[in-house]
Amino acid sequence: MGIQGLLKFIKDATEDIHIREYANQTVAVDTYCWLHRGSFACAEKLAKKEKTDQYVKYCMKYLDMLQVHKVKPILVFDGCRLPSKELVEQQRHKRRKENLEKGKQYLREGKLSQARDCFTKCISVTPAMALDVMQAARSRGIDCIVAPYEADAQLAFLSKKGIAQAIITEDSDLLCFGCNNVVFKMDVLGRGQQVKMEHLGRVKNLVGFTPELFRHMCILSGCDYLPSIKG
Repeated sequence: MGIQGLLKFIKDATEDIHIREYANQTVAVDTYCWLHRGSFACAEKLAKKEKTDQYVKYCMKYLDMLQVHKVKPILVFDGCRLPSKELVEQQRHKRRKENLEKGKQYLREGKLSQARDCFTKCISVTPAMALDVMQAARSRGIDCIVAPYEADAQLAFLSKKGIAQAIITEDSDLLCFGCNNVVFKMDVLGRGQQVKMEHLGRVKNLVGFTPELFRHMCILSGCDYLPSIKG
């Protein structure tokens, strides 16, 4: 997920931030990132198809934190799969299936640590899991949006139209989509790292930077839509 090595490449444009800086403003959340992280703690139960709501509680902790700091969240969820990423999705599905089978084998052998590691790698966030979080959020009066396809373009729209003053995600693709202010690696205390599009000119190797050139650079470095160019 994201452009490999991009955040390291643009570290000169990255600054520490606390989400309280967006008090009384709106932020849009790439909610599947929270769901993926929240599912790690209950990966074994999810792999065994046992009932759990730990991923919901995980997301609610972050919502509680945002509301404590008077930040208004909009949760954005992935919708349909993009036909143009079908090959990548097939490869991911194959890897998840392989890790699930390996995890079950490790479990039978009593190798619990290895089994947990495999179960973590095989987790796929389902529409049912997203719906659980959506219902919990809406019961608190939180706005939720399901994007037509992946959340990226919807989040970029909210950013470019000024509806959301920042985007919270773990996915560096949001910079390629042109989001103005993106907060990465935010913890449950509200601390994270921010990249502002207007600060990308600070990166020494981005000579003659424009948003379009930046996007082309990211595409050429390798993305989910087509095979990478060698070298």
